[in-house]
Amino acid sequence: MQNRTDLTEGPIFSKLIKLSLPIIGTSFIQMAYNLTDVIWLGRAGSATVTAVTTAGFFMWLLLSIFYCTKSGTETLVAQSVGKKDDSMARLVAENAVTCSIYGSIVMNLLILVFSADLLQFFKLEPDVMAEAVSYLRIVSFGMCFAIINLVLSAIYIGFGNSKTPFIVNSLGLVINIILDPILIFGFLFIPQLGAEGAAIATVISNTLVFSVFVFKLNSSGSVLPDFRLFSRVTKPVLAKIFKVGLPVSIQQVTFCIFSMYIGRIVSAYGTIPLGVQNVGANIEALSWSTALGFSTALTAFTGQNFGAAEYDRIRKGYFFILLLSLSLGLVATVGFVFFGEEIFSLFSKDQEMVAVGVLYLKILAISQIFMCIEITSAGGFYGLGKTKPPSITSVLFTGLRVPAAIFVVNFTPYGYAGVWWCISISSVLKGIIVASLYFLTLRKLTLYRPVAS
Repeated sequence: MQNRTDLTEGPIFSKLIKLSLPIIGTSFIQMAYNLTDVIWLGRAGSATVTAVTTAGFFMWLLLSIFYCTKSGTETLVAQSVGKKDDSMARLVAENAVTCSIYGSIVMNLLILVFSADLLQFFKLEPDVMAEAVSYLRIVSFGMCFAIINLVLSAIYIGFGNSKTPFIVNSLGLVINIILDPILIFGFLFIPQLGAEGAAIATVISNTLVFSVFVFKLNSSGSVLPDFRLFSRVTKPVLAKIFKVGLPVSIQQVTFCIFSMYIGRIVSAYGTIPLGVQNVGANIEALSWSTALGFSTALTAFTGQNFGAAEYDRIRKGYFFILLLSLSLGLVATVGFVFFGEEIFSLFSKDQEMVAVGVLYLKILAISQIFMCIEITSAGGFYGLGKTKPPSITSVLFTGLRVPAAIFVVNFTPYGYAGVWWCISISSVLKGIIVASLYFLTLRKLTLYRPVAS
C-alpha cells in the first residue's frame, strides 16, 4: 500500500527528521491561521485584536475536546501499523472520524447559540464584546471541519505519512492568507468586514482542507482506500480510542479553561494587558507548535515501534527528539529576551501594547526550554498509550496557576506581571516532572505491552 512509512526499521534519525519536518510545518500552518488573523487585525487596533484572540479561547476549547479522538487515533493507528494490522487501523480511523463528525456538529451549534453568554465570562468592554461575539458566531460554522481535519491528519501520521497533511493544510493556509486582507479591509466590490472578514476566511479555508482530505482518502493511493466518513460505531474500538485519548482531551480542556480564567484575572487591568497575553500566547505558539511537531512525530514513531516491540528504537528516537527540542527551547529563549520588541511589533502598532508585550515575552522566555521538554516527553508517553502521567501532571500544575495568580494579584505589588510569572514557573515544573517520569518509563519499557492488543 502506498503513502505510508514503516518506522520500525531502517535509520532512526533520518526517518524521524523526514517524519518531523512536515508535522512541524503542519503545526505552524494550524497556528498560522490565528497568527494571520492577528497580524492583519492588528492594523485595525488593539480592541479588534483583543476581540478576536479572546473569542479564540472558545475555538481552542472546542478543538481541545476533540483531542480525545485525535490522540487516540494517532496512537492506535500507529500501534496497529507496527503490528501489520491494517484492519484494526481502519476500524480505529473510521470510528474516530464518525464520532468526531456527530460530536462536533452538536458542540458547534451550542457555541453558535450561546456565543454572547460564553464571552460574558471575560467581562469585555462593550465595543470589544460586540466584535468578539460576531467573530465567534461566524467562525463556529467552520469549526466542525477544523475538528475533523485534525483527526484526518492523525490517520495519515499514524501511518508514518506526514507529507499529505502538510500539503493539504498548506493549501488551506494559502487561501486564508489571500482572503484575510481582502475580507478584512475590503477590495473592489467586497466591503470592509473587519473581524467578521477574518472569520469568513477561516471558515472557507477549513472547508476547503476538509474537502481535499476526503478526496485524498478516497483516491487509489490512499493509506485507507474507500475510507468511510460515516461508519457503524464499534463500541470496543471506540472504548480503546477514549481510553488513550480521554486523558489528553481532559488535559487540553482544563489547560484551556485555566488559561481563560487567567485571562479573566488579567482583564481586570484593562484591554492592553489582556490583548498582550492573548497575542503573546500566539507568539509563544511558534516554539510550542514546533515542539508539538517533534512530539507528534515521536508519538507515531514510538507507537509503531511499540507495536513491533522494538524498544531500543523507542529509546534512541526519544533522545534524538529531546535534543532537537532542547535546541528549539534555547532559540526561543534567546529570541524572546533579546528581540522581544521586534517580534511583538509584528503583531501590533500600539506602542503601549508593544512595551507590555516585551515584558510578557521576557518572563515567558524562562520557561521555553522546559515547555519544549514537557511537550516532547508527552509525545513519547502517547506513543506507548500511557497518556495519564503527562496529563495528570499538566492538569495539576496548570491548575495551580489560578490560585497562585489570585494570590499574586491580591497580596503582592506585581499585578499582571506576577500572573505571567506564575505561568512561566509552572511550565518549568511541568517540564522537569514529565521528563523525569518518562525517563523512569523508559527504564521499565520491556514490562509494557501495546494498549491496542
